[in-house]
Amino acid sequence: MAAYDVLLKQALQLSDEERGKLVARLLQSLDPDDELSPEQWDKAWSTELDQRVREVREGTVELVDGDEMLAELDAIAHRP
Repeated sequence: MAAYDVLLKQALQLSDEERGKLVARLLQSLDPDDELSPEQWDKAWSTELDQRVREVREGTVELVDGDEMLAELDAIAHRP
């Protein structure tokens, strides 16, 4: 089993909170020039989430079914 598969299997056994922290850290590692402290990272995400919740409540954004979106993305990815 490849290292990726082992890590994924282990990561999926983490709690939601632990997986969220892992994802945040992995995303941070993709752009090392833009390092934020954990507190800055939390504040930035909190601000983003607050904005998105406000947009949903105000009806200024269109909600899309997750399964439909994934199917559409899959179709795009597998186009010749």
